[in-house]
Amino acid sequence: MPYCEKCGAEVNADSNFCRNCGAPQNKTPVQAPAAAPQPTPVQNVTPAPAQAPAQAADSEPVLGVLLLRKPKSFGRYDTFTGVVTAQRLIFAQMTNDMLKDAIQQARDQAKAEGKGFWGQWGDQMKASFGYTQRYLSMAPSAALAETAGNFDVKHGAVREVKLKLKDVNQGNMESHEFELEIQSAAGKFGFRMDENKDCVQLLKQVYGERVKMPRGYFGHGFKIGF
Repeated sequence: MPYCEKCGAEVNADSNFCRNCGAPQNKTPVQAPAAAPQPTPVQNVTPAPAQAPAQAADSEPVLGVLLLRKPKSFGRYDTFTGVVTAQRLIFAQMTNDMLKDAIQQARDQAKAEGKGFWGQWGDQMKASFGYTQRYLSMAPSAALAETAGNFDVKHGAVREVKLKLKDVNQGNMESHEFELEIQSAAGKFGFRMDENKDCVQLLKQVYGERVKMPRGYFGHGFKIGF
């Protein structure tokens, strides 16, 4: 219902004058003033803490590599690269397909130089060691996944690393190598490894007092007591 603009009395929508005060009326009805909107109370809201940026994945630097041999029957062996990282030791098997070309090239080169069986064998070992260097720049996860036979042992699970000195006869030459035995919570693993001071230092750097050297070992196959 419209209201008079002057006195506020109710008037008909089609009336030209107010019946109460006689004031002329606008045809557009005047609505009662709307109530002023009430302000919304401000709530004390604790802002959510900004999320810290995701931290970069922990790096796992490769500290060094070991050329390892796992003896088989009739003088054969499987070749592994021991990839030593800051967290674990990865055993990456070097398959025949991986080394075929490198070994064949080394053998052909040795023959061309007139070397005999042991000379050819030595050059093949050098080719194998050269192949291990690729793991220095490879991500540890990629090294572990390279072949189905690869596996790893966490450093914390290693209980003892034993090194025993073994004689190796190469024709008229006599040399030495280490028999490497790793005892861990995951089991015992045995390999052969060249007598190399850098490899020994790498093992001691990672495993410290858990590395057990041959009794009286002085270096390069020399013992000072038993």
